[in-house]
Amino acid sequence: MTIYTVPTHRNITFNEYKGIFEKYKNNNDTREITFQNELVKPFIRGVRNDLDVEGCDTKGPTQIHDYLQYCGTYTINGNEKSVTPDLVITKDWNWLNRDFSLDYRAVVEVKSPFLKDRIYSKEYEDYSEEFKVKLKRHLSATINNKVILTDALKWEFYKRSGGSNELIPIRTIELYDLIDGIGHWKWCSVDSFNSLKNYLKKFLGS
Repeated sequence: MTIYTVPTHRNITFNEYKGIFEKYKNNNDTREITFQNELVKPFIRGVRNDLDVEGCDTKGPTQIHDYLQYCGTYTINGNEKSVTPDLVITKDWNWLNRDFSLDYRAVVEVKSPFLKDRIYSKEYEDYSEEFKVKLKRHLSATINNKVILTDALKWEFYKRSGGSNELIPIRTIELYDLIDGIGHWKWCSVDSFNSLKNYLKKFLGS
């Protein structure tokens, strides 16, 4: 089998991070998928270019892929369905995860800071019950036990421990200072950004 070399993902600086954020804000493209694919995913890849960060928010019926290794479930019309996060982070990604043992590091739930599910403007206790249930489902996966929640302004880190999936983040890092409510903030110093990068490296394991 031919071995191919995959280019290393480049580390994103804080100015570049803010630039990407502001670009899509100014272009009025504030969809969740935009922040997921254009900012959050390349940022994580740059911080940990030894890991794979893969989209898993679109799912379909399959006999060769086990979503429940990194997803929880919900019941609809008496049938149990998997509830997928936006991104899954593994050491070596392989879609055939029933045949290959994957080293899951975390899943990521991404929100837009400009839509109703934004998290920067509220405390975790104030998230909607529907959203809390979704996060608990992610934490109930059969193998993965870590969840990252972000809207690009705020990053929260969750970990299942001792069989409990109580929704209390083990770390919260904010890249902004809130001025006077929703939509009014200023960026923090680069120290917060560096703290995020350092903690993200640690959270995703060696």
